[in-house]
Formats: sequence, structure tokens, C-alpha cells
Amino acid sequence: MGCGAVGDYRIVLKSFAASRIEAVDPRAARSRIRGKIAALVDEPRPRAAEQLPGYANRFRVRVGRFRILYQVDDSRNEVTIVSFEHSPP
Repeated sequence: MGCGAVGDYRIVLKSFAASRIEAVDPRAARSRIRGKIAALVDEPRPRAAEQLPGYANRFRVRVGRFRILYQVDDSRNEVTIVSFEHSPP
């Protein structure tokens, strides 16, 4: 289990990130990405997440060749998916 508060967090998906996720092909990759996002509801700071330098509550987590950038707001029990992009090679 990662560090941080554990509980039922609400996922907020920014429209830019949502459109990038929907463009992922094949569908199996998109399903893994959605599964990783869904897991953030129970554990917003999994061991695999890396805190972004210079930000107290921003993290990234990798899913295959993609990465999900997100922000955690513990006071609102909210995880906001800020961006979604290809990982650099």
C-alpha cells in the first residue's frame, strides 16, 4: 500500500485527458488505462505513482507506454486526471 489517505475518492476527468484516453487504440490498452484510473478511487497514491517535482499533490502513474498525470485533493476526497500522454522512449 502506498502512503497517503485511503478511502473513497471521486475521480474527475478533465476533458483534454478524456479525449486523449478515448483515442487510444487498441481497446485492450484503453481498458487497462481505465482500470488504473478506477484503482485511484481506493488508493490515490499507489506505490507505482511518482510525485511530480515541485508539486505537493501531483503524481504520475504509468500504464504500459502511457502515463496518467493527476492531482489529489484530500480535503475533497478527489482525484483529478489532469493529463494523459505517451511516455517518452
